[in-house]
Amino acid sequence: MSNFWNTGICLMTLLVNGLMSTSNNPLSSTGPPTAAIKSLTNTALSISTSQSSLSCPIRTLLPNETNCHNRICGVNETYDKSYPCIPGYGEDTQGDCTDIVECSTSTDACGAHTGCKNTVGGYRCKCNNGYQKDNQTEFCPSNDKKKNVCTDIDECSDDPGICGSNQICHNTGGSYYCTCAAGYKNISNRCVVECKYNMSSEPCADKPFQCKLKNFRNKFKPFCEDVPGQPEVSVEELLEDLDSLIDGFHYGNKTVRLQEAGTLLRELERTVQALARLEQKTKSYVNNKTTTSIQLSAGSSDSGTLSLEGIKTRIRLDSKTAAGNTAVALLGCIEYTNIDHILEGADLLEENSSTHSFALVSPVVSVFLGIENTSVLRESVSMTLNFTKPVRSENLSCVSWSVLDNSWSTKGCVLVNRDNTGITCNCSHLTSFAVLMLLQDYESWSLTLITQIGLSISIFCLVLAIITFCFCRSIRGTRTTIHTHLCISLLLGNCIFLLGITASDYKVLCKIVAGLLHTFYLCSFCWMFLEGLELYRMLVTVFKTHLKKRYLLAVGYGTPAVIVTISAAIYPDGYGTEKHCWLSLERGFIWAFMGPVCVIILVNCGIFVLTVWKLAEKMSSVNPEQGKLKRIRTLTITSLAQLCILGSCWAFGFFMFSSATPFFIYAFTVLTTLQGLQIFCLHCLMHKKVRADYKRWLCAIAHFKSPVYSEFSNTSNSHTNTKGKKGKESGL
Repeated sequence: MSNFWNTGICLMTLLVNGLMSTSNNPLSSTGPPTAAIKSLTNTALSISTSQSSLSCPIRTLLPNETNCHNRICGVNETYDKSYPCIPGYGEDTQGDCTDIVECSTSTDACGAHTGCKNTVGGYRCKCNNGYQKDNQTEFCPSNDKKKNVCTDIDECSDDPGICGSNQICHNTGGSYYCTCAAGYKNISNRCVVECKYNMSSEPCADKPFQCKLKNFRNKFKPFCEDVPGQPEVSVEELLEDLDSLIDGFHYGNKTVRLQEAGTLLRELERTVQALARLEQKTKSYVNNKTTTSIQLSAGSSDSGTLSLEGIKTRIRLDSKTAAGNTAVALLGCIEYTNIDHILEGADLLEENSSTHSFALVSPVVSVFLGIENTSVLRESVSMTLNFTKPVRSENLSCVSWSVLDNSWSTKGCVLVNRDNTGITCNCSHLTSFAVLMLLQDYESWSLTLITQIGLSISIFCLVLAIITFCFCRSIRGTRTTIHTHLCISLLLGNCIFLLGITASDYKVLCKIVAGLLHTFYLCSFCWMFLEGLELYRMLVTVFKTHLKKRYLLAVGYGTPAVIVTISAAIYPDGYGTEKHCWLSLERGFIWAFMGPVCVIILVNCGIFVLTVWKLAEKMSSVNPEQGKLKRIRTLTITSLAQLCILGSCWAFGFFMFSSATPFFIYAFTVLTTLQGLQIFCLHCLMHKKVRADYKRWLCAIAHFKSPVYSEFSNTSNSHTNTKGKKGKESGL
């Protein structure tokens, strides 16, 4: 269009100049130059029509055109209707040249998202609000309507801060709108931190866990309110409160415990996420006592990569993925090192947990972003989790916590690298993560078979031993009484173990079974302690005094009963686990049994050392009671052997609890299940007098007669008993 006007102006200039110069103008200066004007006009119109039929720029009329009423005429020429209208003008019904309104006659060539704007002698295209063409809102159109199109102005990209702080800009066709960023709420057209409105005032007296969680969340109030005069609270103090919340966690039913654990992880993540949105800075907070930590990283959406490094965690994520559709990228995590006991027993969805068991070998890490929707990430997050425990298995899994199932899941996570210190995983979503180690399935049919056969043999031998101790006249005494009750304790414990150890589906019954096992196995060690004490008294006392039966029963059965009662009162949920009716490892409850066992073994070792020392002193000197000393020596040897049998068994038990390798597990199983056989061999088959009685019994059975005892033996025993009534040994 501009070319048209340039051409037209040039032609008009030539026309005027030609009319003003007679020497160069072939026309007379006095006559009307009608032919010349028409000729020049036709030439101008033909030239202009080849470029555009539209008049775009606003044109100032020449003086002669004004005089000629918008018609092309010469200088000082009078109006003549025969003159043509200037471009952009046309004759109306009265024959006058008036401006052509192209916008009204639909002759304009303005395209999409534009409007027509009429000008003197032409028109322009004007972009609709929120649109532009080549950074202009008005432009001269071309003949091609498809090219006369305006495009949307992306206000959000042109001015990232157009919505203000804590808001997200959303571009629309010709406009935009703003919403509050994640973690903020629109209150009176202002985006304020959401955690201000999460402080619940509802009572929670009937829900202790919810009450503790609510109290912890409310401690974030000073960070959220931002009101002068609020008490200052440091994040480190809040971490200590967090650890107290975890340590005071209620260990109830597995389903309820895991559900509350999932709630705890989710709520703590939301609370710290609100803190990250408030801070919007890269910071690190660590509780040096428990090494629980909070790591925050902030940057712009185009900063490349966000990274975090905790005590045993490293996390990397693309900043654009972290930012989403916001300008600020936030990445944060909470690293727990003291929460694995709360999540103990959680299933792995992709595995059969009834036949496999798992152990957490890394910290639990809750990872979050500033944005809300992290179920599917544009790019995977890379996490390196270092081991917190010795790893004995090659079967490791990167797992995430499933809130819906209250279980671990490998979905969305891939193990990409492993070394001696930890593993690296790539995950396509965010939640709480950890490393699970598949424990070897040592509870195989072979172990079950060994246990059943061993306990059956042990029970049979213990019954024989009890019968022997009750009816064998030649060995009756205080030590025989102790041996009898030792065998009774082991017999009852083994029977209950064989029948009820796997009754974990019946919670009440399982607790009763675990309590009885705790009691009777402690009784066996208490009777072993009493045997050592009896040996020492036999050696060092001048008179033949023995422990009285009522004291024996009080210590042998009373002490375990007191220990079990106190243990059950302190932590009743410690009796019975998810798989077995035995003492739980949670909160170290197993030490309610292992602690007394250790003390008894150590005390007995001390007693036997003193006994051997005293015995060696007396044996080395001339002593008229050499026979008695030899007998005590024999009894000491057998008692030491018994201590070794019972003590070594639970020594393997200690190793099994700390390092569940096949050797320790099988050794513990074999030695435990065959304790009855060992006691029967040690105190019955290896005893000369018992073997003689067995021989008499067998002969009597073969001849259908009662056993006959030698007169000398009976007379000797009678004489001894009559001579020392004070030293008489108590029978069963």
